[in-house]
Amino acid sequence: MAEQDADDGRTGRGTSPHSGLRRATTERAVLDCLAAEDGPLTRAELSRRTAISPPAISEAVRRLEADGVLMAVGPRSGVPGAVATLYDLAPGAGVVVAVEINRTVVRTAVGDLTGRTLERTDHDPPDDGLVAPRLDEVLAALQTRWQADGRPVRAVAVSIANPVDPATGRVVELRESAFPAGVMGVEDVHGVDPAMVVLDNDVNFAALAERDHGAAAGTPSFAYLYVGERHSVGMGLVLDGVLVRGARGLAGEIGYLPLGEGAGRFRFGEAVAAHGLSATGDAAALPAEVLESAGRTLGEAAVAVCATVDPGLVVLGGPVGLLPGLLPHVEATVTALAPRQVPVATGALGETAPLWGALAEARRRAWEALVSARG
Repeated sequence: MAEQDADDGRTGRGTSPHSGLRRATTERAVLDCLAAEDGPLTRAELSRRTAISPPAISEAVRRLEADGVLMAVGPRSGVPGAVATLYDLAPGAGVVVAVEINRTVVRTAVGDLTGRTLERTDHDPPDDGLVAPRLDEVLAALQTRWQADGRPVRAVAVSIANPVDPATGRVVELRESAFPAGVMGVEDVHGVDPAMVVLDNDVNFAALAERDHGAAAGTPSFAYLYVGERHSVGMGLVLDGVLVRGARGLAGEIGYLPLGEGAGRFRFGEAVAAHGLSATGDAAALPAEVLESAGRTLGEAAVAVCATVDPGLVVLGGPVGLLPGLLPHVEATVTALAPRQVPVATGALGETAPLWGALAEARRRAWEALVSARG
């Protein structure tokens, strides 16, 4: 059956006071439908998936195409019947960028607004902890290249190994931080509307990624225990599907928990670092007692969280947390000491979980801006 292109009589000349709202609602439905699909769709397919009449869909597609949001990408092949045109987001809809900055690497990912990842690259880390200049350099190169293809950067999310104040969007400097970045904020991301920039802690982004597409998918309340190099330890806490940030973005900074008494007091992050685990080493060559001791230390922290907020799952992540052989000892400690049985799992998204969490957040912001602009 051929697609219908007829106007339904409500395309800007309609007399109903609600015609503008109907048009905007139809356009948003078209965009949301494209975002949910892996690939372009015809107008007939859009009509079936949205349950909106073919004439209304056709008019919405015409408006979106005229505004440079959609474009025809070719005919639908391999199906019987009349030739139908496929539509997808136009290049002018732009791209989104995620940047993950830590001590050893700068990772970037570029995606379109429908969820497709277009590029994933590793870059040299910042020199001497100078994060802002390195961020500016990497982003400038990406923006220039994608703009040359007619695809402007619409939103940027930056994952950094420091806490970020949710009220100000600025890095919170902490004593003994594993990665001092200096005070920086969304205004340090140049060439993009500050409203379309998000800066957040890497553990938070990793927890969100595991919630949406990883080991915690389907688990509304869980704790993501991140273990990095040296004394970099943190926790992302998701309760009832919502990330807990705290009043100043410091929720989950378990590396600062004090241990011991008097002059001999030290911090939990130091206790973890004392085991000497490294993501670059050979875990199989480590003495069994080292993995057991480190697993017990991490497991005791997980037990404290289980006793405090009762998560449904503990996810172990980060470059050191993902070392083979560590998980069984964390599990054994939680089983022995937690007030009830709580499953423990390794993260499903690996070391790059913060990057994918950041990319999803950048895409969400850009998509909301695009859809809201339609009315």
